[in-house]
Formats: sequence, C-alpha cells, structure tokens
Amino acid sequence: MSATPSSAGSSEVARVAPAKRGVELRFDRYELKYVLHHRQAKAVLDTIAPYVKADANAGADGFYKVTSLYLDSPGLDAYWEKLDGEKFRRKVRVRTYGADAPDAFIEIKQRLNLGVAKRRTILPVAEAEARLRAICAGKHEPGDAVLDEVYVLAKRERLKPVVVVSYNRAAYFDAWRRDLRITLDRNLKWRTHDFSLRGDPTRGKWFMPPEWCVLEVKFDRILPSWLCTALNSHDLELQRMSKYCRAVEAAGLVK
Repeated sequence: MSATPSSAGSSEVARVAPAKRGVELRFDRYELKYVLHHRQAKAVLDTIAPYVKADANAGADGFYKVTSLYLDSPGLDAYWEKLDGEKFRRKVRVRTYGADAPDAFIEIKQRLNLGVAKRRTILPVAEAEARLRAICAGKHEPGDAVLDEVYVLAKRERLKPVVVVSYNRAAYFDAWRRDLRITLDRNLKWRTHDFSLRGDPTRGKWFMPPEWCVLEVKFDRILPSWLCTALNSHDLELQRMSKYCRAVEAAGLVK
C-alpha cells in the first residue's frame, strides 16, 4: 500500500502541488478522541457507513500509513503541558503520508481550549529532514512563515527530535458535508533509535496493544445528530488522549 501527500495527504490538508514551498495552512476546528477495541471499532464503522464516504486515496485495505517525528524540549515541556491540561500549547512535528512518501509536512499544531489550529509547509522528505537538522543546530534561512516560527520555537525551547510515531489510518468524510472527518488509527507504534522518515514503515514497537484503535472525530462547528446517536449507541467514552504522550511513556522517556 502506498499513498502520497498529494493523495492521502491532500485529504488531511488542502491539495497543494509538491513543488510549492512555504505553504501556510490554517485549520481551526475541534477534535474528539476515543480508544476502543477493534471489534467495537468495526461496529461503529458499520453504524456510520450509510452516512460517510471513505477516503478514496487509501490503499486496498482502506488504510494508509502516517508517520510523525515529534520535537520537544530537553525537559519534554510539550509532554508535560498536555498532561497538565494547559489551555494553550504548541508542538512541532514532521509528518509523511504513505509508506514511501516523497514529501513531508513540517507542522506546528496549536491548541487553545478545545480548538485546534495547524500550520504546515511542504518539502521533499530529504530536504525537510535537512532543514529540521539545521534548525535544531541553530541554523536557518528565513523566508518561510512556518519554518521561521519553528526556528523561533526551536531556539527558545531547545527543541530536538524525541520520538517517531507511526500508524495505519482509515479516513471517512460526511457524505454531505466536508467539514466533518472521522479517522480510525491502528497499529500504533513508536521508535527512538531511528528518526528518519524514510525506510521500512513497519519498524517500531507498539505503544498500544495491536487490537486497540484510536477513533478521532474532527469538525468545524457542530456534530450532526446521526453521529451523536452512533457514538452514544456504542457507549464510547471521550478521552484526553495523546499519541505523542503515549509514545513517550512507552519509550521510557519519563518516569
């Protein structure tokens, strides 16, 4: 299975030509997260099937690979801000879509209360990794709004690569609205021995048992009544869950 940012990635962000540089993309929306067993996940998907359309850019099995390299300070400030429930927080990550993605998104994810905003710039994977190494070493050529902000954050917080998180994602859209997106992530893994976004996408260790999944609901305004009914009918419990935090804990980076 292989999906590129111009396909699978374009479902997560606006469709952007890979050759374009310095793209700033903003998303102001809400996210709800649930952790559930794969059997319960299948039941939920069966319930919402009449109301959604699957992401056409996924592989034959309905999933595509997502790989993210997270940066944090020496004291893991981003980790502790999440655990402490800070109302305003930001984290920096580099993300690819697909098992052999040619491009990567350098991203700042910002949360204010329940709202989420993302700013991204797209570069070829090798260039993105090189720019990130340079930024962490205190070197940067200004001109890209997102990278300029990453550089300021990296210098102030002494950011460095901490952990890579990867998983398989299935994505669904409301059949009538494009502002509602439902994702199901499985095979959630971490690694710290190799920060490269290229190579074998299956490497790493599970930070959640393989039979468990993460369901996320992302929307701009309000949830449709059919989705509220579906979530309630399966007794799903809303959770303040962070894949990054789970990976940090599984890697033994905090006591």
